[in-house]
Amino acid sequence: MSKTVVDRDGYIFLPPDYRGVEVVLESGAEGLALWRARPDVRRVYIEVTTRCNLNCAICVRQAWRDRPGEMGWETFAAAMEQLRAFPDLRRITFGGFGEPLAHPRIADMVAAAGSLGVGITLTTNGLLLARPVAEALLEARVDTVVVSVDTAHLRAYEQAHIPHGLDAVLDNVRGLRDLAAARGLMVPRIGLEYVVTRSNVAELSRLPALARDLGASFSLVTNLLPHTPEMAGDILYDRDEPLPVPAGWPLPSGDWLVWGIVRLPRLKWGAWRRCQFVEERSLVIGWDGGVSPCYALMHSYPYYIYRRRKEVSRYVLGRVSERSLVEIWTSEEYVKFRARAREFRYPSCVDCGMACALAARNEDCWGNAPSCADCLWAQNVIRCP
Repeated sequence: MSKTVVDRDGYIFLPPDYRGVEVVLESGAEGLALWRARPDVRRVYIEVTTRCNLNCAICVRQAWRDRPGEMGWETFAAAMEQLRAFPDLRRITFGGFGEPLAHPRIADMVAAAGSLGVGITLTTNGLLLARPVAEALLEARVDTVVVSVDTAHLRAYEQAHIPHGLDAVLDNVRGLRDLAAARGLMVPRIGLEYVVTRSNVAELSRLPALARDLGASFSLVTNLLPHTPEMAGDILYDRDEPLPVPAGWPLPSGDWLVWGIVRLPRLKWGAWRRCQFVEERSLVIGWDGGVSPCYALMHSYPYYIYRRRKEVSRYVLGRVSERSLVEIWTSEEYVKFRARAREFRYPSCVDCGMACALAARNEDCWGNAPSCADCLWAQNVIRCP
C-alpha cells in the first residue's frame, strides 16, 4: 500500500504487516513519515581500546579531545549479551582508533563474540601479532584480519625505535597464515589497508606484490583524513588524475586468489553520497560503552575538509551500561538519524563554498546537528574495513 486515508476520527489504516510493529513518526515539510523501529542490526564495530603501541603522525589520536581508555570486561560482556537480541547480526569488527591487540583480553573478547555465531574481523597494525597471539586468535576463530601497511606506520616504527618494523609485521602475518594452513583452516582471510597520500602514492605500486606474497584476499586503499594544516596539504582526493596503479590492476575476478580484490577510493567530491554504516545497518560501540552511528562520529576531533577546518563532537545515542542496545537502536532519535542519513537529507557544504560557522562545528543550515553534509566516508573518499 502506497496510499491511505485518514478517516474522520483521525485514524490511519496501514497494511497488515504493520500490525504489532513499533514505528517512529517524523514530521516534515510534506507531512508525516513513518519509520519501522526494528532490531535489524547486521554489523557492529567495537573499539576495545583507544591505546596503541604506535604513535602515527596521521592518526586522529594526535588531535582528538577525548581521554584514552580501555573497555572493561563488564561493559564488553553487557554488549555481547545485548547483541543476542539482533537476529540479523552477521559480523563484529574489532577496530576503532586504537590497537585491539593492545587489550590484554582481546582473545577472550574475540572468542566471546564468535560464540554469537557471526563473522569476526580484527584490524591491526600487526606488530603484536606474534605466534602466541596468532594461536589464540585462531582458537577464538577470527575469520578476517586486516593489517595496515602504509608508510605512516614505517615512520612510526622508526619513531618508536623498532628496527625492521615492517619485516616484523610481514613475518607475523606470514606466521598467522602458516599456522592456519597447518591446522587445515581456510581462514582467516588476510586484508591489507593502505592510506594513500601525495607523499606515498608512488609506493602504491608495491601493494599487489605484497598482497601476493602474503596471500591477501583483498587490499583496501583509502585516502587520508587530515587533522592538521600540514596533513591537509598531503591529500590526494582533490586531484584530477587517477591513482597510478600498476597496469592490469585491479585484475579480472578470476585472478583474485593471486592478487586479492582491490578496493580503491574515490578521488573527487561529487553528487553521489551513500552512508556505508547506515545502509549496512551498523552501529559502533566505544571503549566506554557509548553507542555511535559511525566511525566519523565516535570521537571529538578536528579535521580539514578541502583545507577548511571543522570540529567534530562525539555523538553518543546511549550507553550499554544504561540502556540495552535494542532500546538504543530503536529509539526515536536513532531511527530518525538513520532515516535522514539513508535519504541523505543534508546540504553539500563543499559545493556551497562559504566559510560557514555552522559547518565549522559540524552542523548545517538545514538544522542538522550533527551533520553529514560534508562526510568523506559518505563520498567513499575515506574507507573502512
